[in-house]
Amino acid sequence: MADRPGPRPPGPRGDRWSGNFADYAVDPLGFLSRCAAEFGDVVLLGEHNVLVVHPDEVERILVDRDRSVVKDRPNLRRRAHTGFPRAMMNSEGGDWLRKRRRLQPVFRPERLAALAAGAEAEVDRTVAGWRDGELLDIHPEMARLALTVASTHLLGASAGEAAESVQRAVEAIMRLTATPMRLPAWFPSPVNLALRRSLAELDRNLDAIIARPSAGPGHDTVLGLLKGADPPLDPAEIHDELATLLMSGYETTAEALTWLWYLVGTHPGVDRRLSAEAGDPAGAYLDAVVKEVMRLYPPAWVTSRETAAPVELGGYPVPAGTTVTVSQWVTHRDERWYAAPLVFDPARWLDGGPPHRYAYFPFGGGPRGCIGASMALREIAVITAALRSRVRFELVEPDGVRPRPALTLQPRGVRAVVRKLPAG
Repeated sequence: MADRPGPRPPGPRGDRWSGNFADYAVDPLGFLSRCAAEFGDVVLLGEHNVLVVHPDEVERILVDRDRSVVKDRPNLRRRAHTGFPRAMMNSEGGDWLRKRRRLQPVFRPERLAALAAGAEAEVDRTVAGWRDGELLDIHPEMARLALTVASTHLLGASAGEAAESVQRAVEAIMRLTATPMRLPAWFPSPVNLALRRSLAELDRNLDAIIARPSAGPGHDTVLGLLKGADPPLDPAEIHDELATLLMSGYETTAEALTWLWYLVGTHPGVDRRLSAEAGDPAGAYLDAVVKEVMRLYPPAWVTSRETAAPVELGGYPVPAGTTVTVSQWVTHRDERWYAAPLVFDPARWLDGGPPHRYAYFPFGGGPRGCIGASMALREIAVITAALRSRVRFELVEPDGVRPRPALTLQPRGVRAVVRKLPAG
């Protein structure tokens, strides 16, 4: 950052050789929170890495009105689904805009209504498979439920065994890519070899589903919408879009649901008020609960962009080629925007949100904000309402629950005994 005139942002000194890597690796959430508390709204994390905290600067980066930042740079490609280069998520410029417009019909209200019906039916099947009094590890249960709902919505209920194989592959891919300190992808480590096998299984079964002749007009699934696109899409494009929608679509939902049951289970007053809405997925208090869960434990806890041109952030010049980090975890817990920010209080949302639009951004924001945000929120609400009207979760050792900040903010240790409620 020395090639730019003007003051450098303040920041931790770090080690001479490794900088701040060790502190960040040991406790990413604590490190970023301490940096913001000590150094302010713009923090120099390393020679080419800046953390921004204030909602004004978050908006500057995410909305990017003058197109001075980009999302898709090789050093920012961390997720497994960046192995699907033809997907909208991994595109830039005009190609990205064309693909986003093509996907927009997938998230229209009529499509979300179909998702809601499928989600409630899947909740019934899931609850039927639980034994009353059974001890559950909540996160994998929510992951399987969310992935099945997403798979049915995207591929259709008739995809059968191939869809089940796709689900197994996606689960394995997400588990393997969350492995800490994974070796480079080219190295034939056991984790990387298993990842390659899972990616091959995903490719093989997705291609088989895509190649099947469509029955009827074919617009009852996302796959049908993509196959019926005008102009027609190449099967490889359909493959990449479906793969990224599957992997990104269920992950956020599963983690938000797990954090929700943990927080509701440790706050009996919230649980009672939620129960009073009688399983209504459109209930105002349920909406407030979901918002508050995603404020305190945002599945996407950190987001990065790269400057394509020199910019000014908080009065500091930032050169091109700098990684700019915004952290939902840090900004969502800032006492300037939230009274008692560490307290789980859904009621704070009943009278409106925070005073600044970008004091809350669980799905990012701006033109590159998550295209599936409305789908994820609808699915979370429907599953929560349906489950709460059918079962109660009695948490076991909730004091041991901890967030694990990997690619997403994973809940660890959320276990509960399930108690089935009388029908009606």
